Amino acid sequence: MEIYPKDRWEGYEPDFTVERKKSGRTERIIVEVKATCRVSQGDIDQLNLYVRNISGGNVKIVEKILAVPAGADTSIVPADMGIMFLKSFKCEDDQIVWYK
Repeated sequence: MEIYPKDRWEGYEPDFTVERKKSGRTERIIVEVKATCRVSQGDIDQLNLYVRNISGGNVKIVEKILAVPAGADTSIVPADMGIMFLKSFKCEDDQIVWYK
């Protein structure tokens, strides 16, 4: 398994890609980090665009993840998208603050 930060595939740049080869195919997990206290539709659309443009052929996207500060409003994130809460940052009064 390999983890690639800020890789480029034809101009598209997800923040992190976790990749492994399995049975002659490439499986990827795409992670996009957002410094926001409220996930927007634009954030979701951006991650879905990355997924559409770096999958296909022998490449399968097995998971897509938004990483956001603890306490961020993720209520609009669809069920097919994972959420990772960052432990070092949290949202207080709609502001991002260092947590630990």
